Amino acid sequence: MASTASSFLVVFLLVAAAATTPARSCAPSDLHALLSVKAALGNPATLSSWSPSSPNCCAWDHLRCDDAGRVNNVFIDGADDVHGQIPSAVGGLSALMSLSLFRLPGLTGTIPPCLTALSNLQFLTISHTNVSGPIPEALARLRSLDSVDLSNNKLCGGIPAAFADLPNLRSLDLRHNQLTGPIPAGLVQGQFRSLILSYNQLSGPIPRDDAQDEINTVDLSHNKLTGDPSHLFVPGRPIGKVDLSWNYLDFDLSKLVFPPELTYLDLSHNRIRGTVPASLERLSTLQKLDLSYNNLCGPLPRGHGVIKHGCKPYAHNECHHGTPLAGCQDLS
Repeated sequence: MASTASSFLVVFLLVAAAATTPARSCAPSDLHALLSVKAALGNPATLSSWSPSSPNCCAWDHLRCDDAGRVNNVFIDGADDVHGQIPSAVGGLSALMSLSLFRLPGLTGTIPPCLTALSNLQFLTISHTNVSGPIPEALARLRSLDSVDLSNNKLCGGIPAAFADLPNLRSLDLRHNQLTGPIPAGLVQGQFRSLILSYNQLSGPIPRDDAQDEINTVDLSHNKLTGDPSHLFVPGRPIGKVDLSWNYLDFDLSKLVFPPELTYLDLSHNRIRGTVPASLERLSTLQKLDLSYNNLCGPLPRGHGVIKHGCKPYAHNECHHGTPLAGCQDLS
């Protein structure tokens, strides 16, 4: 019993000590910036903890502080009561490393130039909002950017060419916008782990890049891209997911050699010609395949890597010069 009582006493003293430890205070400049941000967004209930009556902003919701008491992470998501444009006061959070504004339908206006003041920013998310206008070229001044997600907005105009020069950018997601023009030269680089530009109105060829670094995802589907993208599958370059569906790509698939790491391949709804290459037989890790709605001809290779996906991936191919693509029922 004495041992149990002593244990309870120790726990009590530790809890009491933690409760009396002074809370980490935040920088006055961050406090002022956050209150200005809240006011500019209509003082939403979502940010009710952002109050001058609680001057230690490091204890507020929707943010995190570093060990020095500087706000380095702001995340506001899933709030219908946030209204207005992205406040210029965000630029006053000079230690910010991550900014996430996600699922905020009341967020409007353009991407403000104040973001370029955030020289430490590594992760930027402005997604599922009603933000519109062009993507500012000035964002490329943020040399520390690692991930940029500007998906599911109403952005228009072209993709800034300077994005290709960002030395640390590994993930770029611009899907579901209204972007036009070509993909900038150098953007499809080996340094990317994920490049998603789908559901826009991008046109022209996919820029050539023969880098051999590993890339996880290239999704350029649902655009107006043309030409030959076979350089994406350069020998020695590991690549996991490729989705180029719903474009105007026109090239000969016959001699293409797919990397063995490929797990997802969708080339459907294009103008691809030739035959299904034998390299498809060796893709033991391929989980998703779709070559439908093209101009492919037969015969199909008879290896397991081809027939295991069934008939659907080869449907609706109109062969113009050669033997029509054989039915899958003939492959067993």
